[in-house]
Amino acid sequence: MAKRVSTVGFIGQAWVDRLVAPLAPGSAILDLGCGDGEPIARYLMDRGFDLTGVDSAGSVVTLATTRFPRGRWIKGDMRIVDIPQRFDAVIAWNSLTWLTHADCALMAKRAEAWLKPEGRMLFNAAADLDPSREDYRDGSPYRVDLEAADYSAAIADSGLSLVARVLADPACEDAGIWLAEKR
Repeated sequence: MAKRVSTVGFIGQAWVDRLVAPLAPGSAILDLGCGDGEPIARYLMDRGFDLTGVDSAGSVVTLATTRFPRGRWIKGDMRIVDIPQRFDAVIAWNSLTWLTHADCALMAKRAEAWLKPEGRMLFNAAADLDPSREDYRDGSPYRVDLEAADYSAAIADSGLSLVARVLADPACEDAGIWLAEKR
């Protein structure tokens, strides 16, 4: 039976392809804020990658486990979850925006610790429409993300090297995109 490979595109697919371009099939990828596994986890597993997904919502982890038993699914908070495995890539797509500014800044260091040498990290962040807010739960109607310079500084402070950065990618709903590599 032929392996099912999705041909339907999704927002950010070009960046995900860029993340995994140098990786061999079977490479280990950590998906932070994986949700129910659609579309990114499915896309990566359909291409032969070994996927581990982390999400704090138990209901979506249960759904991902049911839909994609070939993946490894962990209910946990990406800020504190302990995963001893090292990965060839870490992705956080549409997931850092739910963290405080301080926690967003720490995620690059967490990703660096999970990455193997020459491993890659990809994340996106919507433009912060209210940078005076520290936490999306404080009453602001806007999501909270760091300013672009702060994300770039967090990557540099983590020891990762920036490979590519786009401050507002129209193909990704004007989100900022960061691709970095562990040297």
